[in-house]
Amino acid sequence: MCRMTEPLTSIVLVYAGHKWDRDLPIYQQKNAPGHIRHMHEQVASGAAIVAGPMHNGAGLLAEELLGVVIYDRPVPEATEIAAADPAVVGGQLRVEVRPLYRVTV
Repeated sequence: MCRMTEPLTSIVLVYAGHKWDRDLPIYQQKNAPGHIRHMHEQVASGAAIVAGPMHNGAGLLAEELLGVVIYDRPVPEATEIAAADPAVVGGQLRVEVRPLYRVTV
């Protein structure tokens, strides 16, 4: 029998923000070095289980889905971590944080 756990894990949907430059790939965006450093820190600390882009970012319009992060943290903590990303602060990225229910057997 399968059951769902309490949502102690969060999924963060990462979108191009209102200050995204659609002519540049992600690594050339303003605040890209800070974003990459922030993500490396989250993975190294174990807070982020999986993180990565689904597109190189070139040609994206603002508000298009760019990537995902799965945090081994509840929504309030994941929201705080995601909001501290320099590219989120700078408007190059926008995030939506949602609970992720794990199915167990």
